[in-house]
Amino acid sequence: MLTILKEKFMSFDDPNAVIIAELAVDSKTELPEADGIEGRILAQGTLAWEISTGDFYGLSSSGTWVNQTTGDVYDPTPEAQDGE
Repeated sequence: MLTILKEKFMSFDDPNAVIIAELAVDSKTELPEADGIEGRILAQGTLAWEISTGDFYGLSSSGTWVNQTTGDVYDPTPEAQDGE
């Protein structure tokens, strides 16, 4: 389950709000794409806490999530998931 803990409005990208957010997910497979939350676009610097492991991820400008401890990259796009 994805929960928005906090969000800061940055601008509009019609009709969506561009935000920097703090998220919580049960596992990294729930990390959204940058446009994966209805009505919002996540900006670079959005952070996510993976509750099952305690890991933190940061959203890069390319739309991938980077584990802040190991540097491992997680790409949430469906194309990337099909290739795993």
